[in-house]
Amino acid sequence: MKSWVPTGRFLALTVLLSLATLVSAQTPQTMTEVTKGSATVTTSVLNGEVEYVEGNSLVVTMSTGEVRTFNVPESRKFLIDGKELSVHELKPGTKLTATVTTTTTPVTTRTRTLKSGTVWHVMGNNVIVTLPNGENKQFIVKDDTRFTVAGKPATVADLRKGMVVHAERVVEEPTTELTMDTSVMGQAPASAVPPAPAPNQETAKTEPAPAGAQTTPSEPPPAAAQTPPGEPAPAVAAETYTPPKTSGGLHRKALWGLVAVAAAIAIWLVARRKS
Repeated sequence: MKSWVPTGRFLALTVLLSLATLVSAQTPQTMTEVTKGSATVTTSVLNGEVEYVEGNSLVVTMSTGEVRTFNVPESRKFLIDGKELSVHELKPGTKLTATVTTTTTPVTTRTRTLKSGTVWHVMGNNVIVTLPNGENKQFIVKDDTRFTVAGKPATVADLRKGMVVHAERVVEEPTTELTMDTSVMGQAPASAVPPAPAPNQETAKTEPAPAGAQTTPSEPPPAAAQTPPGEPAPAVAAETYTPPKTSGGLHRKALWGLVAVAAAIAIWLVARRKS
């Protein structure tokens, strides 16, 4: 019957596993847990006027009179008169209104550290523990340290020499997480606004003048309307009617007829008297 002799590879693997177990026993185990609370959202409005722009540096006079300098990233856009502009396109005199929305979230970071060893000496809150590697190390026990002996919770006053103890320390660190969302709107200075187009002449002629507006005097009326008061207005020349050439002959015939009738009446009157 052949006896089994461990090979070199098997021995090396066994040594590596033993070292890993020893290092694991010596190295404290640390676990971190992050807990977030309820977020709070606040909004603030800032007003100012652009004084100077150079590169990404923006100098603004705030509504309070304070002069502030902002380092504006390239990704930041300004909505000026409905058009998106970069910081390089801002002109001095531009009115800015920034709306800043800040979200504040409380964050608690909890760190748990686990250690194991054998109690060598206890004096008050000072505990000397023999670590798995045989090293004695002194610890000052704090209020956030918890012990477990034989699977049961224990305090530092319960520890005795020779006890195998597992210590757990929990550290809570409160922090605050801030996120900011900023939107900037504004109005360009009046000199940078293009003039409004001139109104159409035809439209201006047809539109009535607004009430109370002063009108430009028109051309003077004709001479008849400028006659001074008290003087008769000059007669307006009327068209003359030229009678036909035959009208003169008709008048003469009528005249002779009347003369003949008168003569006949006179002869009749004379003859009557004689009779």
